[in-house]
Amino acid sequence: MQNMLNDIGLIDRFSRLHRALEAERDDLRADELTVGAFSMLFGRYGSGGDRPERAPQSRAIVRRVIELMQTRYSENLCLDDLARVAGLTRFQLIRLFKRTVGLTPHAYLVQIRLNAACRHLKRGCPLAESALAAGFCDQSALTKHFKRSYGITPLQFADAARTG
Repeated sequence: MQNMLNDIGLIDRFSRLHRALEAERDDLRADELTVGAFSMLFGRYGSGGDRPERAPQSRAIVRRVIELMQTRYSENLCLDDLARVAGLTRFQLIRLFKRTVGLTPHAYLVQIRLNAACRHLKRGCPLAESALAAGFCDQSALTKHFKRSYGITPLQFADAARTG
């Protein structure tokens, strides 16, 4: 089978989406990857049609979304939930969040979850328990994000917290 489009960036976006849908149980990440892949597809190959309105530039809207994330970080939040709180479309929310915060809603939520996991680990909670309490689907997901963000494993962090 041959691709109809020879667009490496677009193929990569859809590959990442496919892998995430197969392997992860993170609705917010899947939503963001879906919006990103189809936005790129429509932006590059669509007719233009009706485009969604630009998101308002309101820090108050972002603050409401962040408050929701900080309150419900351990739940499996989805982009539709966050967009509803903001009174925006999914596309508008992602653009506004990236413009205002510098991260996508999912990346910001991962940081909130990592901070929560650190608090649990400092208290001596086991890794698996800390991962679930922080909203990660399992210990493996916590370890992956922890290493990517901090350069060490959660176990190394917990050991350092105990000794230091």
